[in-house]
Amino acid sequence: MLNGLSLAEREIPGGWSEQDVAIGDHTFRMLLPADPDRFLDDLDESPSAPRELADPYWAKLWPAAYHLAEAMLSADWPPGTEILEIGCGSGLAGLAALARGYRVTFSDYVPLAVVLALENARRNGVEANAQGMVLDWREPPPLQVKVIIAADVLYERAKNPILVSLLEKILAPGGVAWFGDAGRSASGDFLKLATDRGFSVMLFDEHKRPVGVPAVGQYQRFVVRRV
Repeated sequence: MLNGLSLAEREIPGGWSEQDVAIGDHTFRMLLPADPDRFLDDLDESPSAPRELADPYWAKLWPAAYHLAEAMLSADWPPGTEILEIGCGSGLAGLAALARGYRVTFSDYVPLAVVLALENARRNGVEANAQGMVLDWREPPPLQVKVIIAADVLYERAKNPILVSLLEKILAPGGVAWFGDAGRSASGDFLKLATDRGFSVMLFDEHKRPVGVPAVGQYQRFVVRRV
């Protein structure tokens, strides 16, 4: 619910749609913006604009989310592991983690995205192990997190230093962060910056095979460890 309305009743550019999203042997029933590109048409960058209109990227289910969700379904952390999804959008990767038996906190800069991810958890019967948090990477609360996941957040070079600083602040010693990336050009800068800041970084392709360097235009999963 949002201000007394269900999400389906909340007006957004292009309206809502219900979609079945198949990941491996799982099918997730998801509420999603029907036309996410409409958010670009309605982009409002004024200081008083709602965050969902000032930051439109939460509205789209981006390509790497499918691959990261698939990786979550075969992750081998102990049942009940606490996971923080950053930039959750509609929450597909987090839903897969919940289906695997983990506990997930959905977080996003856009409050409506957090509400949407929690609604999708409810629609799939896994809301008992889910919670939400509005998170500004620049000003995180005092957290120490063992596992972080994110899909398609390495798209802008200017955000890489902010993201690495976030990891320095909230990723616990010995913790790990999985970043699903669709092969965006900024990801190479993220790799260098994270390595220079003392993180261990390994890359894997969509078949979970190790790869040496980031490849533009090809999915890759960054496994970042705090040593």
